[in-house]
Amino acid sequence: MATIQRENTETLNLQLDVVGYIVGESKPYRADIVAFRPLAVGEYLYMEYYDYKVLAMVNTSITGSPVITNNIIDPRDIERLVKTIRYGEKIYYYKGIIKILGSFNGSSSKLYMPPIPPPPGTEVYKAPKTILSRIFSPDEKGFVRVGTLLREMDIEVKININKVVSRHLGILAMTGMGKSNLVALIAKKVAELGGTIVIFDYHGEYTSMKPLNIVTNIVKPKINPLNLDLEEMARLLNIPRNATRQRMALRECLENIGENNFFIMLKKCLQSKIAKYDISAQKVLDAISVYENFLKRILDEGIEDVVNNIVLGAVNIVDLSDLHLNQADAIVSHWLNRTLEARKVGVWSNGSQGIPSPLLIVIEEAHAFISADNETATKRCAGSIVREGRKFGIGLIVVSQRPRGLDPTILSQLGNLAVLRIVHPEDQQYVAKHCEPITQDLVEELPGLNIGEAILLGEWVTVPTIAKIDLVKEKISGGDIDAVAYWSRNLFS
Repeated sequence: MATIQRENTETLNLQLDVVGYIVGESKPYRADIVAFRPLAVGEYLYMEYYDYKVLAMVNTSITGSPVITNNIIDPRDIERLVKTIRYGEKIYYYKGIIKILGSFNGSSSKLYMPPIPPPPGTEVYKAPKTILSRIFSPDEKGFVRVGTLLREMDIEVKININKVVSRHLGILAMTGMGKSNLVALIAKKVAELGGTIVIFDYHGEYTSMKPLNIVTNIVKPKINPLNLDLEEMARLLNIPRNATRQRMALRECLENIGENNFFIMLKKCLQSKIAKYDISAQKVLDAISVYENFLKRILDEGIEDVVNNIVLGAVNIVDLSDLHLNQADAIVSHWLNRTLEARKVGVWSNGSQGIPSPLLIVIEEAHAFISADNETATKRCAGSIVREGRKFGIGLIVVSQRPRGLDPTILSQLGNLAVLRIVHPEDQQYVAKHCEPITQDLVEELPGLNIGEAILLGEWVTVPTIAKIDLVKEKISGGDIDAVAYWSRNLFS
């Protein structure tokens, strides 16, 4: 393999290691390469042609042999070939498909797609570290480290937090691959910048997270029942959407209820509606009898507006772990609705009222709350945030281990993605279909990712990035339970 020293226009002496050459027909965004050595998927390459300085990434790596081919059907023939080939004789070839990420000029980290493709015979080099650092570790305000390049572990990967707030983010992977670790890392970085983040924690994974020098605010999900709308109250009582008469009876009572003794007044009103709505009003009464004791733990007439529970400049964790799904849905919906309204007021009043500064909201287990198959209260409010959040400084982070269960309209509006390992073919194709930043080539690489490895796409990174995500040591829950260790302690205690 040759090494070329070339004087760069930026006064940098780049040591360029030739990896191979462009062959066949190419396009401005992709090309085929024949290489001197095996190519690693996610490896970054560098080319110079027609005065363009171009960064590319290996999408597909192929190793073959002109001697040991598919036509050989007897393994003994392969054995004889391998033993008789002289030492040092080349019996393999290495090919690949590369994605052209863009051309750069000057010292900027921004890339622009060249209008013409690389011609056959163009030399392809291993991307120099000086270029990789410029692209993936920009020294600009708003960029924070989340890990390192998977194939160049000494190159930091930084993401643009501003773009997360303005363009939203989807974190998608099968269980146990590092989704919640990435959420914890982003939360930590946001708080270090003085920002505010609210995490709806359905499984209680984040309540024990207490990073040094960062304020964490654990919030029990209490709501003033007088602030609930019909849909939220119906979800808390598990009244189906198609139970029209039950909802009509509930609506009339909610509209006429006083400010004191909420449950007493609600039941008295419903009893008066039995003559009008018959068994429908009675079913609502029965639901209140079933859930009243539980709901009194999360509904409190003396509680103030939920947005007053948000501590600015902190990691706010709303603990939903004691709630059923329908009840958690009502809580999340109410928080989203009130947060969006308060943020609008904050913008319109120049920060004198409402929520004065931008913030991020994280919905864990989002396939349950923003479902493709079921109508939920949260889905309606989340849809409003992905449409309007950019104008008012609210970013939504959607986290799911079952991407095919997510509402496609909301998924398609997420401008940034962190995709960790996904094995299920339906999940892979669903992501490819509804997530604009991802391509079929990248989808095919998802099963090959290990724990903590992610493909980062969208405006929060300069170019598509395959990264090893930093581990957040402060997040001590959420990993796999060591069942054998528990059993051993009980056995010998």
